[in-house]
Amino acid sequence: MILRRILLPPSLGLAVALSGCASHGTPVATPKPNVDPGATSRPTVVIADTLHQPSPVATGRPPMAPPESAFAMGLMPLRATGVPSFRAAHPTYDGRGVIIGILDSGIDGGIPGLMTTTTGEPKLLDLRDFSAEGRVALRPAEARGDTLVVGGTRLAGFERLRAAVPGSQWFVGGLAERPLGTEPASDVNGDGDDLDTLAVVVGRAPDGWVLYADTDGNGSLAGEQPIHDYLVRRETFGWHVTGRPSPLTVAANFREPAGAGAPPTLDLFFDTSGHGTHVAGIAAGHDLYGVKGFDGVAPGAYLLGLKIANNAQGGISTTGAMAEALDYAIRFAEARKLPLVLNMSFGVGSEIEGAARIDAIVDSVLARHPDVTFTISAGNDGPGLSTLGFPGSSTRVLTVGATYPNAFRGVRDSAAVAAAGPDPVAFFSARGGELAKPDLVTPGVAYSSVPRWNRGDETKGGTSMASPHASGLATLLVSALAQERRPIVARAVRQALTATARPLAGDTELDDGAGLPDVSAAFAWLQAGHAVPEVRVAVPGSRYATAAYRPRGLASPADTVQTFELALPAGTKGAATFTLKSDAAWLVAPPRLTLRGATARVTLRYRAAALRAPGAYSGTVTGWTADTLAGPAFRLVNTVIVPYPAGRDVPATTLDLGRNEVRRLFFHADSARPFAVRAERTAGSRPSLYLFEPGGMPFRDQNGMPIGEGEDAGFYQVDASDAVAGVYETDAVGAPDTASSIRLAITQSPVTMHLVRAGDSVRATLRNRTDESAPIGAIFLLGGGQRVQTVSTRGSAVQRIAFRAPAWARSAVIDVRMDPAQWAMFTDFGVTLFDSAGRQLGQSPLNYALGRLRVELPQGHPDMPVTLGLFPGLAVPGSDAPWTVQVTLQLQAEPVRADTRGPQQTSVAPRGESRLTFALPQTPWALPDGFAPLGVLVIKAGEHLWTRQDGLPAGGQAVAR
Repeated sequence: MILRRILLPPSLGLAVALSGCASHGTPVATPKPNVDPGATSRPTVVIADTLHQPSPVATGRPPMAPPESAFAMGLMPLRATGVPSFRAAHPTYDGRGVIIGILDSGIDGGIPGLMTTTTGEPKLLDLRDFSAEGRVALRPAEARGDTLVVGGTRLAGFERLRAAVPGSQWFVGGLAERPLGTEPASDVNGDGDDLDTLAVVVGRAPDGWVLYADTDGNGSLAGEQPIHDYLVRRETFGWHVTGRPSPLTVAANFREPAGAGAPPTLDLFFDTSGHGTHVAGIAAGHDLYGVKGFDGVAPGAYLLGLKIANNAQGGISTTGAMAEALDYAIRFAEARKLPLVLNMSFGVGSEIEGAARIDAIVDSVLARHPDVTFTISAGNDGPGLSTLGFPGSSTRVLTVGATYPNAFRGVRDSAAVAAAGPDPVAFFSARGGELAKPDLVTPGVAYSSVPRWNRGDETKGGTSMASPHASGLATLLVSALAQERRPIVARAVRQALTATARPLAGDTELDDGAGLPDVSAAFAWLQAGHAVPEVRVAVPGSRYATAAYRPRGLASPADTVQTFELALPAGTKGAATFTLKSDAAWLVAPPRLTLRGATARVTLRYRAAALRAPGAYSGTVTGWTADTLAGPAFRLVNTVIVPYPAGRDVPATTLDLGRNEVRRLFFHADSARPFAVRAERTAGSRPSLYLFEPGGMPFRDQNGMPIGEGEDAGFYQVDASDAVAGVYETDAVGAPDTASSIRLAITQSPVTMHLVRAGDSVRATLRNRTDESAPIGAIFLLGGGQRVQTVSTRGSAVQRIAFRAPAWARSAVIDVRMDPAQWAMFTDFGVTLFDSAGRQLGQSPLNYALGRLRVELPQGHPDMPVTLGLFPGLAVPGSDAPWTVQVTLQLQAEPVRADTRGPQQTSVAPRGESRLTFALPQTPWALPDGFAPLGVLVIKAGEHLWTRQDGLPAGGQAVAR
């Protein structure tokens, strides 16, 4: 299929207008749903990213298997990491006595499997909100006898509350459903809509603040129970329709008021994402859904629910939430003298890997608390290289990539499992590049716990699911150390898991890190008392990189030296000697290295003759102490990308793909020069196609599509205004069930394309980038309207941009761009488009310093006011840091020809330039305030159509996106 930013309708007859050519199919683009390439051979998998980044290839949501069947089929894939055999050998080392803190979207406190540990103790020790999503503004209550009026709701039974809590001052407030996102999650009381504001009444009892709510909707508080802060009595409640269970379990968090007579701060804790509840079940679920033996990795562990994500704003983290939750968890565990393991299934992209402020915060906290093990998901931007972002880029955490369990493609009996081999690295799992990450991989798909409103989505996949598996493994080890009264050192736990992990055949350290861990082997490593020096690795000249990554290849045949800087902890005495080993013939290391003092440098050499053919070359040098059973003390990861020659097409070539195999191809692109990537399946099951921009960001319009045949071929066509200079990566990924073959080709326009307005005309400039003349036919279209607005502000206050979506607008495309260096201040940045009633028309958090939100507007809609909400999440609590973003609002219409005469013809000389002028007529639509015409230049060069679209404001300057 053809994906364009402007959908070219057949009514324009462009193929005829431009000399009858057709561009890789037809000029009409109708985006299709993304389909998981293995959907026909396994249960449905809903890919849940690191909190808010969905993997681009996912299925729909037919009913899941019942829990009993899921358990029997092994859909909580524990065998891959040796969990069943370890727990059988050590029944008490099941996580008991250890807290797992889940920094996520919340945990539903009423789900079977998350209620008790294996010893019968309460599993959920506390549920604490740091996101303010469920904050309820309280005001003094106004009583009329036995009745309270809360907003438009009348609640009887107030005299009973007064009698139960005499002398209290009373406050009231309401939780509005609609701002909580989309249904069914936002239908908190399960009555079929999201129109309600659900009243709460708060008073001060002798044992603390209490909340009352009309949970059954009968208009009376008389039969309702008081709800204390969850930490006081572990009480929960839920609104529901009479005769039905509550779809959502709610807990209360109270903070004391600032002054006498003021109301307390009330936050309602819940999970309207389902993500955190699912993660918690993987880490520590016990008898999930009431099925005996259906457990997560560490069923004996306690859970601490730490909500950092505001699901109403698209599942984004809020300012300071990560840091505050981290601090709370550590203080909570220290007060109870219990060991702590943390999990954060969250991650966003970073053009400056390792530079994020949250990375520094996490590393600083863990340096002060060396007994705390922290696992973080690698992210779901794979399979492209250098796609792992923050906060998994923190140095002291265990960064976890994902495997794709064979159980989810129907491989379950022992003979089939043996034939299938180990689980492969999942296509969505983010890869290393400038970072020597991930540290390891664990199963990234599981059937786990979900809130009642989320039933049907019990199976989710992503590195979000891999990270809690790893945190569960760490918890088993910490539980064992605690029960054996041995020191708990997080670095040793991390080293035990990575040193004993099994690398996956055919993958590099960029794909799977140390490989797939085995908990029994890790425990034996700890029992052996191995001592491995702590060695920090850096690349000189790059402040944060921990690996050598050359995305443009070698600068010259003589550019063959790569230096690493190694550092021992401050105060280290004496010298440490290491034997160096290289796993790649092209990567040469000295035989040994001795570190004296704080830092030292080691020089590696590349054999340039072995790095000539286009492709990705990855090799690792490991440093070993005399105790070789301890595993390597450090890894020096090197990657050299050899792109196809600049400026040239990549001719059609056949690629054979094994199951889940990734074939990567790199090519140069020029700014303003459109190009197309086309892959057609020639044999086997349907594989998938990905495109990554320079720096590792997934292609801004879409990433991940199935590769079919003919009109269903996988196809990326990049508009000239989106094309940037640098090395792009395109990846073909084999289907998970059978081998396949594709033919892949990359075609680039012979010319760069620019548009500029000059009064009542538009000038197109075409510059030939080839050594041959380029005959061109060109037409100019009007495609809607565009407005560019700069927002400069400080702190975390929500910013809103109001505009009108006219009836002629088919879609809204919104780009938000900031300086990559500024992006490092954030943990998140939400972008949501609302209608006038506050409904979400679409949302897409920024995952990089550039983000795009595309919203298809309701068919046949009238002129309607809409509001774009910008939700900044800064890393530092209470931050008042300044920030600036450029917001481009584009309203797309059915394009119309601006000039009814024939196409303009020109021939652009080799390396030459040609200019064409088109009349700019009055737009056929009334443009909203502040919007300029959206111009679309379409050219035919050879057998291909290429486009450029720009806003054309008065004043003679085009505004590109």
